[in-house]
Amino acid sequence: MLGVLMAASGCAPGDEAAAPTAASPAAASPVSSDEERALEAYRGLMGAVVEGSHEGATDHPDLAWYAKGQALTLAEDWLNGIRATGEPDLAPEVAEVRLSANPPRVVIEDCVDGSDWSVVEEDLGAVEELSDSEAPRPFTATVTKEDGTWQVEKLWIGDHGACER
Repeated sequence: MLGVLMAASGCAPGDEAAAPTAASPAAASPVSSDEERALEAYRGLMGAVVEGSHEGATDHPDLAWYAKGQALTLAEDWLNGIRATGEPDLAPEVAEVRLSANPPRVVIEDCVDGSDWSVVEEDLGAVEELSDSEAPRPFTATVTKEDGTWQVEKLWIGDHGACER
């Protein structure tokens, strides 16, 4: 489905660009509240996209709450009126924390399995190109804090099969 939404919205897999799931606890150290809030922003963005896809929406009111900049534009492009069922399986992990940066940032890496997130049959004709792969694909989100709020600012999506679950 991820390939379907991106192809239908004109987003290439290499472009930068819900049911919220629980974060996997870090084995070596506990997740800080800033890291957890950054993970919540990422999960919230993905959840809004999934919810919007279930409705065949062209927008979702929560997108601007969870995202800004390039990530917001990409998420808005995904919601192109094509309906989907199911949801992707997320497994986000904090990859980098730079709280002293201006603005503070957390980089999140995910290996998203979209095989259970499918375009409804009636909308298949509206999809220009379907990905022939259902292999998981890497997502990298840069989440920044501004005025006390964490939002996904950049979202990069890699090729199908470029990560393993």
